[in-house]
Amino acid sequence: MMKRLEKVFFVLCAVATVQAIAIAEAQATPSAALIQKLDTNKDQLISLKEAIRHVELLRNFGLIDENEDGMLSQDELAKSSLTPGNDKSVKSD
Repeated sequence: MMKRLEKVFFVLCAVATVQAIAIAEAQATPSAALIQKLDTNKDQLISLKEAIRHVELLRNFGLIDENEDGMLSQDELAKSSLTPGNDKSVKSD
């Protein structure tokens, strides 16, 4: 009886973990998702070399890179309306 309870508990924990991961990924911001996907050296920045794998990001790289250091930070990605997946719209008068 105890082994059966342990198995049920284990399965419930596994299901809860999978659901938590899915929710966290669904709530990730576009900037965080891009860094997670493209940042191969795990420095929390996207270099021009890393951006090559994402055509739309590469096209706007220089416009998103506010401090012109050749790297995109999560802050720069979050602020820019040119970041792929970012819903910030630029209002025109």
